[in-house]
Amino acid sequence: MNLLLALFMIFSNPSDKIKIVDPWMRVGAQGQATGLFFKIENNSDKADTLYKVEFEPAGLVQIHETYDAGNDMMGMREVGNIIIPAKSTVELKPGSYHVMLMKLKNDIKKGSVGNVTLFFKQAGKIMIKAEAKEMMPNQMKH
Repeated sequence: MNLLLALFMIFSNPSDKIKIVDPWMRVGAQGQATGLFFKIENNSDKADTLYKVEFEPAGLVQIHETYDAGNDMMGMREVGNIIIPAKSTVELKPGSYHVMLMKLKNDIKKGSVGNVTLFFKQAGKIMIKAEAKEMMPNQMKH
């Protein structure tokens, strides 16, 4: 019985329920800030929450949203976490939810790849790799 339980635990990794798709970050200069973007697919029957992100080359990492500040102006604010409903996808993209990588310790150059750790309440820690890309003009919404 214990062997069956152990096998079940090995093959039912909760992080299999959360899938990260198309992670990328904007190029950025040392001392400045840039954005990290990706899709979160929640394939489980329960909502999950992204509550923390770590990226070693950044002195500060925050989860943000872009909002309408009025007078044709957009603003950004920290939200602390993002809830991903069951059986749904939430996209972090320019002009919406995104992760701010601030106080960069070095330049983030086009084509470089960074290791990012995402923390979820249900799925736990998920490590991803994000490639640095130039933003296209149609992506610049904030």
